[in-house]
Amino acid sequence: MRFFACVLLAAAASAGCGETAAPTLPPCAERDACVDLDGGVDGGSGGVGGSGGMGGDGGIAGAGGTGGVGGSGGSGGVDGPWCTTSALCPACPNPDALCDTDNPCAVGEVCLLTGCGDFSRCFVTGGGACTDNGDCGNPAYECNLSIERCLRIEPGCDDSNDCVAGFACENDVCVDRRVPCETGSDCPHGFTCFYPSADQRFCRRITHPCGDDLDCLTLGVLCGNADASADGSKECMPSLMPNASDPVSCDKIQCTDLAAPVCESSVEGTVAVCGRFGPCTTVNDCVTGFQCLDLWGDGRAECVREGGSCVDSSPCSTRNVCASPRTGEPPSCVGGAAM
Repeated sequence: MRFFACVLLAAAASAGCGETAAPTLPPCAERDACVDLDGGVDGGSGGVGGSGGMGGDGGIAGAGGTGGVGGSGGSGGVDGPWCTTSALCPACPNPDALCDTDNPCAVGEVCLLTGCGDFSRCFVTGGGACTDNGDCGNPAYECNLSIERCLRIEPGCDDSNDCVAGFACENDVCVDRRVPCETGSDCPHGFTCFYPSADQRFCRRITHPCGDDLDCLTLGVLCGNADASADGSKECMPSLMPNASDPVSCDKIQCTDLAAPVCESSVEGTVAVCGRFGPCTTVNDCVTGFQCLDLWGDGRAECVREGGSCVDSSPCSTRNVCASPRTGEPPSCVGGAAM
C-alpha cells in the first residue's frame, strides 16, 4: 500500500513588513515533502501505480501479481509544481521565503507578489552597505547597523532607484513594472530579460544610473557616460567590444555615423551597437523623426520615435512599461511575454 509523508516547513523570516497575504501552502508543497516510501512500484490487488492508470502497461493486476509493468510507468507518485507558474515566475518560490501578515519579512526586506498565483515572498530592498549614516549619502536613508545596509526611513520614493528591481517610482510610489519575458526579444529597446532568481524573470532596464561597474554587475555590463552628458553622470551600458582585453562602456562619442548616432543595447543586453534607440541628452543627439524622452523617470533620456501613446508608464497597467517596442514603433505600453 502506498502512502506519503509530508514535512511542513516553517514560514519566512521573523520581523519586517508584509504587504500582501499569501494563501496557505498546499499539502506537500515543500522542497523535501511527499516522499513516496514505496519507491513508486505497486503490485498485488490493483496495479494502480502513480498516474500509470490500471497497472501501467499490463492492465491486469491479478490477485498477487505485479500489475503488468506495474505502476512504474506512471509518475511514481511525484506531484508536479505545487504552485501556478508563469512567464514572470517560472519556478515556484522557496517556501521558506513566503510571507504574509502573520509571517512578516525581516528588516531590509519587503513582502511582494511573486507572479506565481497569489503567493508573496520577501525581496531585499534598500541601499548599499554602510557603517554609519554618512555612507548613505541621502537624508531619506539611514544606516541600519543590525544589517549594515542603508534603508529608507521616509515614506515613498524619490526615483526608481529607491524601489525593488523591476519597480518604478511614479508619483512617489513604487509601481510593479516587472514585464514578463522568456527571451530578450520579449523586451522593449533598452531592456534585457533578467533572471535575478529562479522564481523571477522579467525585463530589466539596462541604462539605469550607476556609480561604478559594481552597480551594473548583475546585468553583466559596464558603467560609463553613455550619453556623454556634461555633468558626467553615469549609467549602465554594454561595450561595443565586450570581448576586448579591456572593454569600455559604449558612449555616443564612439558612434560617428549620423544614421546611427547613439549607443543601442542588443537583444541579449550584453553587447552595444551604434543605432537609433539609445541614451541622449537633447533631441540633437537623435536622428530625424526621433525625440529625446525620459520614459522611465530616473533622469536618463533616450531617443524614441516621435508620436506614440505614452511619455511615461503612468497610463500603463501593472507589469507593463512605456517603451519603444523592438519592432521600432513609437513608445507604447509594452507587456512582454504572455503571463
